Amino acid sequence: MLIALLMFCTAVVSAAPAQPPPPDSSDPTRGLDLTEVELAHSYEADFSRPLELMNEAGLFESERRVRVPPARIDWILEGRGNAHTEAGRLVLSNGGNDVVLWNTHRFPADFLLEFSVLPHDANKGLNIVFFAAMGRKGGGIFDLSQPKRDGRFRAYHSGGLDAYHVSYWATDEDGNARSTAHIRKNYGFHRVAVGKDFITGQGPGPHRVRVLKLNGNIEVEVNGRIAVRWHDDGRTFGPVLGEGFIGLRQMAYTQDCRYTHFRVWAAKARVPTT
Repeated sequence: MLIALLMFCTAVVSAAPAQPPPPDSSDPTRGLDLTEVELAHSYEADFSRPLELMNEAGLFESERRVRVPPARIDWILEGRGNAHTEAGRLVLSNGGNDVVLWNTHRFPADFLLEFSVLPHDANKGLNIVFFAAMGRKGGGIFDLSQPKRDGRFRAYHSGGLDAYHVSYWATDEDGNARSTAHIRKNYGFHRVAVGKDFITGQGPGPHRVRVLKLNGNIEVEVNGRIAVRWHDDGRTFGPVLGEGFIGLRQMAYTQDCRYTHFRVWAAKARVPTT
């Protein structure tokens, strides 16, 4: 009888539901409101020219990181894929592998990022953008102390990095729509906000994605609508993350995407003129 009771209790505990997801934070009635935001140009990629690109393998000897990206290099590709420019667009092909393409510039703590993406198949794939990424022990994401990252997801959310990331477009491997966009805070893969996926089922694109990070507030706009948003209080999951690196991630079944542009502005709240 005691054994049966213990087995029942164990089954109840294992079947207990996980923490409920955060409430829907999307706002399909509006896009970003930038009227009270001052923007200063920070960076724009030139996709009319060949990429200044290195594969992560070029920074390693065996499993040891021995060099940092040269100053002329703008992009680092992690994972078994390919990135190049074609007809004024960035083409990121992953060949059935998870890949991350990092820009090597360290961006300000508060910024507006904008890019537009054309998936191979807008009804099958999962794309993520990492931002405010830095080393967990201080320093940049390419410091010699950083472990190797080869595209496999765990190294990015529970490895050597702190970062935010947003999955702005998501289906499963069979093309079933998840219908939600998520913001997560890392280290630790904390799902902090849930919103809407405004890309799946909306045609080939280009689909415009904008990420505004300002004073702990994060808003992600997709195709002119707020897909997901969150305020980081700097306590629940540790301090608000500051300056850092931005990376584009494609899961294996995304196949390939074309990006028309990639622009970043430094952002700050506009001071009232009274």
